[in-house]
Amino acid sequence: MATLPLTGVRILSLAEQYPGPYATLLLADLGADVIMVERPGSGDPSRRFAGLFASFNRNKRSVALDLKSDEGHAAFLELVDSADVVMEGFRPGVMDRLKLGADALRARKPGLVFVSISSFGQHGPLAGVAGHDLSVQAAAGMLQVPVGQEAQLALPMLPLGDIASAMFAAMGVVSALYARKSSGQGASIDVSMLDCLVSWMTPFLMPPMNQLPTRELPPPDPGYGIFLTADQRQITLSIAGEDSMWAALCEMLALPQFAALGEDERSRRAREIDPFLRSAIGKQSYESFYQQLQAQGIAFGPVLGLTQVLQDPQLQLRGMTQAFAEAAGIRNYVRQPLLIDGQPTGIYRAPPALGEHNHELLVNPAVGR
Repeated sequence: MATLPLTGVRILSLAEQYPGPYATLLLADLGADVIMVERPGSGDPSRRFAGLFASFNRNKRSVALDLKSDEGHAAFLELVDSADVVMEGFRPGVMDRLKLGADALRARKPGLVFVSISSFGQHGPLAGVAGHDLSVQAAAGMLQVPVGQEAQLALPMLPLGDIASAMFAAMGVVSALYARKSSGQGASIDVSMLDCLVSWMTPFLMPPMNQLPTRELPPPDPGYGIFLTADQRQITLSIAGEDSMWAALCEMLALPQFAALGEDERSRRAREIDPFLRSAIGKQSYESFYQQLQAQGIAFGPVLGLTQVLQDPQLQLRGMTQAFAEAAGIRNYVRQPLLIDGQPTGIYRAPPALGEHNHELLVNPAVGR
C-alpha cells in the first residue's frame, strides 16, 4: 500500500512479553512508527526466543535506555515530545515511581495517549497482584472445574487474556487518536486483561446477572464436534441449531430416524444420537465426506496441524504468510489479517536488534516521522 492508515503516528512501547508487543505489532503493520524502549543488556525477555520475538516485533525500531538513570530518563522524555502514544505494561505504580506516569507525561504533552496494560487494572484489590494469562482466565470464569478434577483440565493453548488485552489496547489507541482530532486532548487508557476477558464472557455472564436460565454456548447440538473418518482423519461439524443442515447431514449419512428432529429435541437426545453419528461418519472416507459436506452447504472444517495450516490452500491464496529479509534466521512471517481495499498492509522492517536505533533516534528524536 502506498500510504498506510497510521502513517505519521509514533508510539513508544515499554510493554513487554505478549499483550503490548502484539498490540503494537498490529499498529506498526498499519503504518505507526513503533519504537521499542528496552532495558540495556537484555532487552525484552522474549528476545531469548528468536521465533517469539520475531513474531511480535517486525516493523519496529529499538532503543535501549536505562530509565532509572538521569541520562536515560531525559532521553525518554525527548522521545515523548515527538510521540503520539506511550504504551506500558508494568505493574500499576511503576511508571509513577519513575516519574513517567500518565499524569506526568500528559502534563508535559496534553495530546499524548497513554496506555497501561496490566493483569487486573490500575485500581481495585487485585491491582498490585502479579498474574499471567492462566490466572486471568481463571479469574474470568473460563477455567472452573469440579473440585478434585484440576489435573484433568487441559491448559488452554492460546493465551486469551494476552490476546484480548492486545486487541482492546490497539482499539483504544485508534479511538483516542480519532477523538484527539476534534478535542486536541490525549487520553489515559487502562486496559485490564481480566476486564477484557470478562467482556468476552458476556453471553455467559448475562443470564446469571439477570436471573435468566443458563445454556451452554455453543448449544450442545450433536452435529457440533470433532469426528473421525474411516481413514483416521479428523474433521469438524459445526451445526449450531441449523435444522436444514442437520436434515441434510442425516440424509447423507443414512440416518433418517433423526432427520426430522429439531434443535431442542436433538440437543436433549445428544447422548443417544452421538454413537450413531460417529459410527456413520466413521464409515466415510475423508475426501468423499469433505466433498459431500461442501456440496450440501453443511458447516464443517478440517482439523489441521501447524504445518498443515501453513500449507492450506485457503491461507496461501489469501497470502497470510509473507517472506521478508532474513534477520537472526527468521525469514517468514504471519501477515496481519486486515485487507484494506483488497490490499495487505505488508512487512517493511525486520525485527530490530537491541538498541539498533539508539544513534538514529537519540541524536535526533524526531527522525523518521
